[in-house]
Amino acid sequence: MMLATLLSLALQAPASNDIHVYKAAKVYTADEAGMLNNAMVVVVDGKIEWVGRSADAAIDPDVPVTDLGQVWLVPGLIEPHNHIAGSLRDLNDTVFLTNPELHTAEVLEPMNPYLQDAVAGGITSALFIPGSGSNMGGFGMLVKTSGETVEEMTVRSPGSLKVAQAGNPERYSFGVGRAVMNWNTRDTLTKGLEWAKAYEEGTADWDPAYGDFLGLKNGTVPVSVHTQIYQVVLMTLTMQVQELGLKSFVDHGTFDGYKNAALAAELGVPVMNGPRQFWFDRSTSQFMGCAAGWATAEGLILGYNTDAPVIPQEELPFQAAMGVHYGAGDGESALKGMTANAAKALLMEDVAGRLVQGLDADFVAWSGDPVDPRSHVLQVWVRGEKVYDIDENERRF
Repeated sequence: MMLATLLSLALQAPASNDIHVYKAAKVYTADEAGMLNNAMVVVVDGKIEWVGRSADAAIDPDVPVTDLGQVWLVPGLIEPHNHIAGSLRDLNDTVFLTNPELHTAEVLEPMNPYLQDAVAGGITSALFIPGSGSNMGGFGMLVKTSGETVEEMTVRSPGSLKVAQAGNPERYSFGVGRAVMNWNTRDTLTKGLEWAKAYEEGTADWDPAYGDFLGLKNGTVPVSVHTQIYQVVLMTLTMQVQELGLKSFVDHGTFDGYKNAALAAELGVPVMNGPRQFWFDRSTSQFMGCAAGWATAEGLILGYNTDAPVIPQEELPFQAAMGVHYGAGDGESALKGMTANAAKALLMEDVAGRLVQGLDADFVAWSGDPVDPRSHVLQVWVRGEKVYDIDENERRF
């Protein structure tokens, strides 16, 4: 359908319909269309209705058009590893080595200062997860970074099951080694999945400790895994994906974890690398780019994370820039890693991450290439509503 016809039909709809058109010198779709020069994004009731070149559009004179000028208009960035959307001090996720009954939903804090900085950095969606002091900290939630209420912010709850395969949990107690942790993690996952199967078949009563395993079993909720170092990442891939069939993604993958790149690509496991972006390989006496190591595997879904507040949430583009600097693709692949690829890892491709018809109108106007540290955010929209303007709100960091 031609845009002019589309907009004419929309204008005949009830007055509640909210139509806006945005023009920009460059529009990056993070989809097959890639980068469009001198393009437009049409938003209807908070959803993207059309994206294309301005020359291909005939705009009804009654439709408001905002000309953003010489800017880059890109999808809102997605942070796959966030601890600052609420106060984790109020969530004890280290009661046991595995705590499947815990949720970050209870401690979400809308409009907190860290989230406001995230918005000003172009981050519009985030996975708010428990910490990594135990092997299973509980279930996180997928949120918009802007919103005055929990309901307004929530995209999906549960957003993921947070698992820390090793590392921090090894300090949980004396004698807790990887063999014990691997057995206990597998045992909890197996029991939860078996309960979910039995519950769906009507042979088990409701169990609040395992209730969210229904999403894990059906593949609608991913497992975000704090996993790094070759042997630990290998256990993640074999235990969770090959053996249990979970929709897991690697959420760190640093040090020499990249040596599992071929297997991760074969299994379709996304890698959200960071916040460490380089590693000294003693076998070659060379510095290695961690993301660059993962990028050697053809077809691997690669993105980035900050582990905020380990690295400030708003520095996600800088993580991607370092990835490119150390050999992982180029600016376009880095930008896709923070948008479409992150959406794939979080199983939210039908919500955001690209500028295509039907998705939430989450987009950001940048002064230039977002992967260039010299660029900065000018304006931010979430679900079609402008939530940040540098001229009105000033720079926040």
